[in-house]
Formats: sequence, structure tokens, C-alpha cells
Amino acid sequence: MLDKERVKELYQQGYNAEQIAEILKCKSATIRQCIHRNFKDSKIMHTINKIRDREILRVTRNEAKNCMSDAEFIKRNSSIYKTVENGDIILNRKVSGVVPFDVPIRVSNEFSFERVDKRIKKSEYRKDNLLFS
Repeated sequence: MLDKERVKELYQQGYNAEQIAEILKCKSATIRQCIHRNFKDSKIMHTINKIRDREILRVTRNEAKNCMSDAEFIKRNSSIYKTVENGDIILNRKVSGVVPFDVPIRVSNEFSFERVDKRIKKSEYRKDNLLFS
């Protein structure tokens, strides 16, 4: 049986139907229907809390990135990263263990062969598809 009070509490906190379904371990369609039938009046509170949470997350991420850029962080902590064959730098989970949210997980190499080729094809600089091949 679905606990309507718990659904209402989570909905008013800003969670959507999929997130509530994951927390309560039931189908998202059931939660969506429950919200539609019972909590139409809570829509304003839900929207306010959802926007507030989004702003808090945005400000927190911005403040975390303000002190040190991703590239600078990777230069200073190169031991927890590994480089893939196309030049992308990714976090090595075996070495790093648990990391906080502001640690960059992946930095892509903008000048790899595939990405440069894709950008040239997209810009239609040359009409043929065989640019470098």
C-alpha cells in the first residue's frame, strides 16, 4: 500500500515522481497518479522547493569551481587520474576511492583526432566525408 503522507512530504520537498518512486520502491506511474489525484494544491510548494534546491546546487557548484579550475585540479592531483587513448583524462576509481562532488570526473581532450574531424565535418568546410582518411 502506498503511504500518501510520505508521498506528499517528498513531493512538497521538491522531488519528482521518479525520485519518489525510487525512494519508496514502487512504480513511478503509481506515484504520478497519486500526486495528480491528491496533491494538486501542493504544486506551488513543490515548484518553490525545486527551484530553491536547484539554486542551492548551482551556487554550491559555482563556489567550488571558483577557487580552482578542473584543469588546475587535475595538474595538482594527477595521481588519481588516468589518460585514455584518445587523450581524455578520467578519474581512476580504483586509486581514488570515495571523492566529493566537486572533484572533476572527466576532462575531454578537445584536440583529439576524432573531435577535430567531427567539428570540420559539422562546419561543412569540405563537402566530402573523407577528410583525413
